[in-house]
Amino acid sequence: MRPSTSIFPLLSSRSALPYSSATLRLLSTSLPRLQTPPSLPKSIAGSPTTPATSPSRPPSKHIANPKFLTDRPVKITHKPVFPAPHNPFAPTPAPKTYNDLTLRVLRRVNKILGYNRRRRTTARETGRMMKGIVEAVEYDKDFWYGECDLPRTFHTFFTIHYLYVLMTLVRLRALPNYVPNPLSPLPQSAYPGLPGSTTPVQRPSIIDTLDNAGCYFSRVKQHDYRYQQVLLTHFFDIVENEIRLMLGVEITREGETMKRLREYQERGNFARMSLDYVLGLTKSEDKGDNEIADAELASFIWRFIFARRGTGKDLEGELTYPEGEGMKKGKELEMAEQIEAIVKFVRRELNRLDEVGDRDVVGGNVGMFGKVRQ
Repeated sequence: MRPSTSIFPLLSSRSALPYSSATLRLLSTSLPRLQTPPSLPKSIAGSPTTPATSPSRPPSKHIANPKFLTDRPVKITHKPVFPAPHNPFAPTPAPKTYNDLTLRVLRRVNKILGYNRRRRTTARETGRMMKGIVEAVEYDKDFWYGECDLPRTFHTFFTIHYLYVLMTLVRLRALPNYVPNPLSPLPQSAYPGLPGSTTPVQRPSIIDTLDNAGCYFSRVKQHDYRYQQVLLTHFFDIVENEIRLMLGVEITREGETMKRLREYQERGNFARMSLDYVLGLTKSEDKGDNEIADAELASFIWRFIFARRGTGKDLEGELTYPEGEGMKKGKELEMAEQIEAIVKFVRRELNRLDEVGDRDVVGGNVGMFGKVRQ
């Protein structure tokens, strides 16, 4: 879709989402933990707005690491680990090696015990998608942290990775439940495969037949893979791991970690609603809605990724940089063109994922995300 001719109007209050009072009441009953979206006008929200990136209490009270002496966020320079370790503070164990005979026996036993059952297929293939997202962000870090000059903090880690997760969720929501089990090969790459590389439809084994019968008698949909839920579980496992590393909280200290985790889950819910609103404008039969869809997408990116950069006393918006760092001079002037590039990137990737077949999606072969400037 052609991007909007101008995205500067998005920096005004007109870019707020047009929620009605009835809609807010519905959201408050269906999502009890959600708070009022930060972009709502006071006349709609009925209460003062809260910045999207401000914590629920002063940052100093969130810090559990005694070595952290300032209220500035911790600088994150490492690549997120997936699958997330049970204890992020424990040393990385040495990889185990097996001979070829042992591997062949283990793979055969693994298949007999249900390697391609729906629950394991869901966890495995969404894990490959999550691995691809982590690699895609790392591959394009020069754009996000270099050209855009976003701070290397936990908040930026969350927003950038969650943008990729949101695009993947849009495709997963369109996945029907009647797609046959792809019966993925073993061994398999840890990264998403190319579309079209999924194994051909095969006759179900005895294990698959029993699995279908069990799903039928337990009143569970036969091919409900629950890809959306499991992908979000993978992502928030990484988020929890990064929170622990950021706060220096040991495994036995759950309070501060869970508080931050719930806070970012709520932010993720509002981000999903914002993107859904944009997609609704895109698919609307009203031509006027179609014309403003890209501008609203740019508004969402400005609020969610750039945290309203260009506002505030120092023009950093609600972004907070680590100790001794700050936004480079003139970056707020380059932001509009960067947002336009991200809008084109989101549209391009959504179209690419839309063209991937259902069996390829179930098989985890959705391809890799490209760079923003491509």
